[in-house]
Amino acid sequence: MRSCVLAAAVVAGVLLLAGCTRLPFAAPELTHQVVLRVPAGTADAVAKQLAHRLDVAGITERSIGTDGDRVAVSYNPPKTGGKDVEVRDDLFQAPGEFTIRPVTAVGAKATASDDCTKGAEACAVTTEEHEVLQLGPVGVGDEDLASAKAVDVQNQWGVRIDFTDGGAAALAALSGKLACEEDPALTRMAILLDGKLLAAPTVQLECGQSLSTSVEISGGFDRAKAEQNAALLGAPLPEGVQIVSSKP
Repeated sequence: MRSCVLAAAVVAGVLLLAGCTRLPFAAPELTHQVVLRVPAGTADAVAKQLAHRLDVAGITERSIGTDGDRVAVSYNPPKTGGKDVEVRDDLFQAPGEFTIRPVTAVGAKATASDDCTKGAEACAVTTEEHEVLQLGPVGVGDEDLASAKAVDVQNQWGVRIDFTDGGAAALAALSGKLACEEDPALTRMAILLDGKLLAAPTVQLECGQSLSTSVEISGGFDRAKAEQNAALLGAPLPEGVQIVSSKP
């Protein structure tokens, strides 16, 4: 982008234009950089997904380049209250695997593995309140997700997740089953990102009803955390992306 400045003078009542001087547009200096090692043949795809993640996370001053199995991202963190927002490393390298699982047991009855990545048939997670939840098989996966974005509802930040038609059907089937559980402790579903618990809401529906199309996750998120979680959910990366250097 260039701007043009016209130099003008008036001589004997005649306006003379001295020409146009083109001034180069000064791009902002980018103060942060990460360099990633990516699986062979995926650099362009990873760069595209990272661009989407940075858009959702509000990181607009950035550049992304590729060279073989390396992807370099230079950027300026967004600001809030005049201060740089902390940009988490997982924004650049975490797979962004999204799953929803049913809660099948609570507390002392929970005995499953704590590996809740997608390949696990069953697993267990611990909430911030130190409650242990045993989880069943994946009911909704990242292939069912259409989009994710940060939302501010009544001054509380959260993440809104919209589903594909297939995802809406899967969510309806899972939530409809949970709504009919007789034990109130088992009417909950766990929403996970890369195997880590984001929320475990209770399905507050009558038996015969179900959820579909979208869900909202809230609780303990500030704007930056909501935006970065939404960025991870909306643009999955292949396994094996790894930061090899960063600055500052």
